[in-house]
Amino acid sequence: KIPARLMRVGFVGEWGYEIHVPASMGGALWDALMQAGKAHGIRPFGVEAQRLLRLEKGHIIISQDTDGLTTPLEVGMDWAVKMAKPFFVGQRSLAAIARKPRKQQLAGIVFPVGYSGAVPLECNLVIEGGDIAGRVTSIAFSPSLDRHIGLAFLRPDLATPGRTVSIRLTDGTLVQAQVSTTPFYDPDNLKQKEAA
Repeated sequence: KIPARLMRVGFVGEWGYEIHVPASMGGALWDALMQAGKAHGIRPFGVEAQRLLRLEKGHIIISQDTDGLTTPLEVGMDWAVKMAKPFFVGQRSLAAIARKPRKQQLAGIVFPVGYSGAVPLECNLVIEGGDIAGRVTSIAFSPSLDRHIGLAFLRPDLATPGRTVSIRLTDGTLVQAQVSTTPFYDPDNLKQKEAA
């Protein structure tokens, strides 16, 4: 027997669980799961696949899609901050920030299906009217969607879905991406619901 704690989580966008066990029993659990799942075609996947799956759902990675100055308001996570609480650390600062105009907003970006041109790297800059207007925080090719998708901090006036933005590549050339809503994949979260 292996003592375990299961947690229903959806970071990668599909029905899933995290299984927490003592580190000394991790190998035994791995072997048992792989054996039990063999008849069902179980396969492991790594961190790069996890990073792509979370990007398809528009889930942020703290310190990649954020930095030390990012607020929940800028990344669409104001739902997670309950300002009506009597007190929490940072509450006063968030209230002050909420009264000021936003300087940036995290938004999805997509390239057309079949796009074969150069693709920006993370941290390439969004340019509007010759000025820096944002930066790419995450980008990858999604085989599920057959296109490159990403997240970018944009000036709030540029963060409108459907709008085209210019991104400066490392060599100085500009490419165009379209602002998109997130999640890119399974927007109604049907894949996170129990099968009927």
